[in-house]
Amino acid sequence: MAPAVLIQNIVRLGQTLHRGGCAPYKIEKYVQHYGATHGITTVVQATPNAINYHFPDENNQTVLSRLEPAQIDLSLLAHTILHINDPARTPLKDPGSYPGWLIFLANIAVPPSFLTLIGASLHSVALAAVLGFLVWVCQQICRKDRAILTEFLSALVTGIAVSYISSIGFAVPVWGLSIAAIILFVPGLSIANALECLAFNDLVSGTGLLAHSLFVLMKLFIGIYIGLSLGDVFWGQGISAPNVSEVYFWMPFVALPLLSFSVGVIFNARLQDIALALPVTILGMWGPLLLDFGGGWIVGTWLTAMVITLYGTWLAKRLKLTGAIYIVQGIIILVPGSRVLMGATQSLFAESLMADASVGLSAFLMFSSIVAGQVTALALYSQKNRNLVS
Repeated sequence: MAPAVLIQNIVRLGQTLHRGGCAPYKIEKYVQHYGATHGITTVVQATPNAINYHFPDENNQTVLSRLEPAQIDLSLLAHTILHINDPARTPLKDPGSYPGWLIFLANIAVPPSFLTLIGASLHSVALAAVLGFLVWVCQQICRKDRAILTEFLSALVTGIAVSYISSIGFAVPVWGLSIAAIILFVPGLSIANALECLAFNDLVSGTGLLAHSLFVLMKLFIGIYIGLSLGDVFWGQGISAPNVSEVYFWMPFVALPLLSFSVGVIFNARLQDIALALPVTILGMWGPLLLDFGGGWIVGTWLTAMVITLYGTWLAKRLKLTGAIYIVQGIIILVPGSRVLMGATQSLFAESLMADASVGLSAFLMFSSIVAGQVTALALYSQKNRNLVS
């Protein structure tokens, strides 16, 4: 019989992996490997909101853990995986988070950095920092039991604020500025985990995570729409100006590492992981343009998603971690929110966020190209690695 404390540690390990944002099918592999290394047979079934542990050699003991939807804590995830690989060297504990003032500054830096990279007017970039502050305030309000309201409230407040900005005479692209403010809430990790689960035939977890991601996108889109509509009622009809890029040539070279660092801080990634994920951020931003080979955005997005996934998976294998730690930043910029929401706004409101008119591709085709890119990359990766712990 295994000691009760060991079973408790195994259960706690699975819960910690889930809390860090690990894909469900990988939670199963990590926990089973951890149990095997400690001499206890463990059968695990993980879903996006529950983990079922079965210990057949321990009187068929079963433990069912009901869990809240996973958050993103990349430092906790990395630390937990390192503990699994080397329990004696890395004790299982919460590594903590960055100081509150740094998280505050990171929230303010994300929207203007994103607008700078896609090209926008200088006053739009400056106003985006103010919207970043409002979004941070919404996050402070929506804690614990109110956390489910965070995305919608942030989008709603952003829409009302942008409508007010437009009504007092600032010529800004209202949808573009609104999307930049809430780009942080794009469910990049859920999308990456969902596609990885589907690629490895974990259909229950994959479809569940995909549905959750679409639910978040719906909250963001409808929040902005309602906010802008209420703003028109409160302040009067504003004028949405076309987006014009006024950024200086040197600004993107500052904005890109700033965006990568800020996203890493908010998701509590380790400093070394933030640095290693910088190429993914570059690919997510400019890959669809640089890798289209004359085939347009669809081809470029497909190849970019494939390269991002291959890079993240290869790097994770070298470092004995999980690829999501390095893929998430590129996916946030590449797919789920920025591209899909931009496509939706252009389809419904004839307003292009980016200065390049070629962005007006179907949001559905953009999303499908991401799916194809990740599935292609995971299929190209060595089949034997699917059964390895990392």
